[in-house]
Amino acid sequence: MFWILIIGIVVIALAFILAEVLFVPGGILGILGGALLIYAIYLPYSEGYTTEAHINTTIIFLVLTASLFTIIKQKAWKRVELKTNINSSVKDDFRTIVSVGETGITISRLTPLGTVRIANKTLEAKSDVGFIDPKTEIEIININRNEIIVKPLNK
Repeated sequence: MFWILIIGIVVIALAFILAEVLFVPGGILGILGGALLIYAIYLPYSEGYTTEAHINTTIIFLVLTASLFTIIKQKAWKRVELKTNINSSVKDDFRTIVSVGETGITISRLTPLGTVRIANKTLEAKSDVGFIDPKTEIEIININRNEIIVKPLNK
């Protein structure tokens, strides 16, 4: 019964490590799987099964080594790796869409970034003076390649 417990712990630990690698990256399952493997090695030693514990430890390390070798040799990562290329850009060049001095209205609160409507186009803009409330008239004071800087209009 004791060895069934050890085998169960090892199987669960390997399942956690495999799930970490294939499905849920982030470290939690991998750390838990590693801790379970260490516990599966420690437990037979603590119960006085020294010879069996040596065999258990050897088998665990052989399984881990064989798994790693198989994954590398068979190129198993090719089945789960991302194969698409990302060839999009961040934003358009706003200098071709609007010009300095144009006016518009804020749609969302600029804190300091937010959404504005200028010349019937909805764009993202940055406030030069801090926060600007929604439905406030604004004026473009500067345009970089991918950033529109605005200030509220003084009436």
